[in-house]
Amino acid sequence: MVGVPLLVAAIWFGGPWYTVLVYAAALIATWEFNRLASAAEGDPFTPLLYGSVLLLLLDAYTGRAYLPAILTGILLVALVWSVVSFQQRGVAVGWLWTLGGSLYIGWLLSHYLVLRDLDQGRGWVLFAVFATFVNDTASYAVGRMLGKHHMAPKLSPGKTWEGAIGGLVATVLSAPLLALALGLSGAWTLWPLGLAVSAAAQVGDLAESMLKRAARVKDASALVPGHGGVLDRLDSLVLVGPLIYYYVVWVVPSV
Repeated sequence: MVGVPLLVAAIWFGGPWYTVLVYAAALIATWEFNRLASAAEGDPFTPLLYGSVLLLLLDAYTGRAYLPAILTGILLVALVWSVVSFQQRGVAVGWLWTLGGSLYIGWLLSHYLVLRDLDQGRGWVLFAVFATFVNDTASYAVGRMLGKHHMAPKLSPGKTWEGAIGGLVATVLSAPLLALALGLSGAWTLWPLGLAVSAAAQVGDLAESMLKRAARVKDASALVPGHGGVLDRLDSLVLVGPLIYYYVVWVVPSV
């Protein structure tokens, strides 16, 4: 009730408000990811993890002009750190956690910055957020009422195939209506996008559950009362942002 109006306002007005929101969410998520990695005995290179996320977000403003150099630099610094610190426990695994966290948070969330700057960007960001909310809400409701067959019991015991199908159907049906309400192009052709959004949201949710299982914790943190951490709230959105961005860039012009 508190967070959603603030989120919508930041997306709607854009500018520094939206930028600060994305940066704050990414940095908090990085802190939580670092905690998960440490709890999983991954021992990430923390300075590089934070620096990589910031660089990837900043590069979104340059039209990804420096992306090859940034990715190369992240890889080389991580390798040098691993070689120098090889005697430390878990440093080889920490190299993978560092690179994974940089891309998982910095690269994927940076798509929300470039998406907002596209034509009708405000509407597409709102579409990404609300379509994901529809999927998550329907998955939870249908799973609670009808769920019997567990989807991935080792990762998320509460998730069921019935809930996943319920979320998928709700997202597919609501996608054209959301797009129409937001004034987006080709609203009535967005059935396949609704299907892809639901799949991306559910994979993102399970991916974050995998990280928490590796760390043997229930939530990424306790920053959001009753909901766990920021990463717990972003998990479904992490993959949806890139999906929507590439759909707008590659598919919308030909529709």
